[in-house]
Amino acid sequence: MGMNEKTRLTVNRVAAMLAGGLLVFAVMSFTVVSNANNRIDELSRSLDTSRYEAGRLLADAEEQLAAGNYVQATASLETLFEHQPGSAEATEGRALLTTVRNAENAENARWDAAMPEIRAQWTADFAANLRAESTAARAELEENMDTMVGEEWTKVMNDIREEWELERES
Repeated sequence: MGMNEKTRLTVNRVAAMLAGGLLVFAVMSFTVVSNANNRIDELSRSLDTSRYEAGRLLADAEEQLAAGNYVQATASLETLFEHQPGSAEATEGRALLTTVRNAENAENARWDAAMPEIRAQWTADFAANLRAESTAARAELEENMDTMVGEEWTKVMNDIREEWELERES
């Protein structure tokens, strides 16, 4: 065997080894990625199942109603109806939604009844604050009037003198 043949044989063996290594790497990578993707899909389904569990959504809506958070209670119930429409909790949720809407309407009615008196009191307080601020500003202006007039006169005195001299010359 010549030197050329030995080199060619060595190069072929190295190339075959590299090709085999790359093939093993590709198969292993595909297997790992495939397993990881399957696990991610499984975890995603599990998360969706727990996130949209009918009992949890109904309990959350009841807690939100008890706390007076009608918007969040309605959102929890709508999520329940969207993701678990045929469940027993969805039927119970429909009745709870009526209760939520009635409570929200009652709260709005109480606000509508109390608002005119609250607004009148707020308006009176706000006007009194504005008057007090105005009185304080007026008192400060009166107190500092001479100083402000003196400062302004110093700023405009040269301009006024020039105008006065022009008027005298004409």
